[in-house]
Amino acid sequence: MRQIHLALALLVVFISAPVAAQEAPQGGSQHVSAWRVAISEVAIARYRAALRLTAAQEKYWPAVANALRHLARLPEINEAAVRHVAPSMSPLIATLDDHQKQVAINMAARAGLAQYASLF
Repeated sequence: MRQIHLALALLVVFISAPVAAQEAPQGGSQHVSAWRVAISEVAIARYRAALRLTAAQEKYWPAVANALRHLARLPEINEAAVRHVAPSMSPLIATLDDHQKQVAINMAARAGLAQYASLF
């Protein structure tokens, strides 16, 4: 149960930038889509760096990054979407040390998206 909560906290952290991208200025749908992709990639790289993954943890990162890209491209991030991608994050979450977990939780709180943690 705690592992799912931590996975969700990380997920919340990672989706904070894509959520902001959904509020990008209205232009053409291609412009918003390109903006969302760019913001998502920057966010994914930023959170990866903040977590300071070890060499052993790096092997789990591609699945997490792909799950986050999937979320970033959705028109709406909701409970069903979060539940769908959360299992992709579990292997990485299981390897995080206490400091990495705290970093993830703090980032989620600063992003104002901690409400997703209560889904589980």
